[in-house]
Amino acid sequence: MAEIRETQVKRDEHGRVTDTKVIIDHPKKKSGFGVGILLGVVLIAGALLAFVYTQGSFQQAGREADQVTAQVEQQTATIADNTADTIDGATDTAQ
Repeated sequence: MAEIRETQVKRDEHGRVTDTKVIIDHPKKKSGFGVGILLGVVLIAGALLAFVYTQGSFQQAGREADQVTAQVEQQTATIADNTADTIDGATDTAQ
């Protein structure tokens, strides 16, 4: 923004100028709309994370991921055993 200049003039009882003073004011810049929006988004995200954490959603998701991992490991072991049995059966039949 532009600077603001103000001139103050003092006169005596006859109207003659006795003193002049020039005041220069530099207005402060405002942060702007974008900074406010950014701050609002950060606050909302923080509140959402705090809410999710207090409700245990992160813990529940971790438990579900562990269960799925255990199921996949069990199925993989079963498939490996079945494959080994099939190969052994085919080898015995071929001999």
